[in-house]
Parts: sequence; structure tokens; C-alpha cells
Amino acid sequence: MAILNPTAWTILGLILTLLGVLLLFRFGMPYRLRSTEGNYVVAGVPEKDRYDTAYSVFGWVGLVAIVIGTCCQIIGAYLSST
Repeated sequence: MAILNPTAWTILGLILTLLGVLLLFRFGMPYRLRSTEGNYVVAGVPEKDRYDTAYSVFGWVGLVAIVIGTCCQIIGAYLSST
């Protein structure tokens, strides 16, 4: 027996996906470019500061929320078909 019914899984997935998309629009996609020395640098930002760290964290949270939201929607669709 499932903890949540299929509709609840789908709604939870939609909310997480929406939250993730909004975070990505606001904070941007988290990405790093490898430099020739093997260190990571942020493209377009001369030095890493606390705002860069916060934007990177919120970007990753948004990306993870989209992935988890999509998985919740898949679970909801699977449970409704069985």
C-alpha cells in the first residue's frame, strides 16, 4: 500500500517541479568550468564571494527539486495505472 495516493504524488511532483523552475529562473543554472590548473572557476565572475555561493546552492536546490518532482509525478502515474 502506498503512503500517498496517486493524486497526492502527482500534486507533490508538480509543486516541487514548479518550485525548482522558479529557483532556476531566479538563481540560474549551477555550472562550473574546469580551468587548466585543475581548479574550478565560475564563468563571468572574477572572484568567488558569498553571493556566488548562495546562488550556486539555490541553483542546485532548484535542479534537485525538478528531478525529485519529476520522479514524484512518475510514481503518481504508475500508481494510478495499477
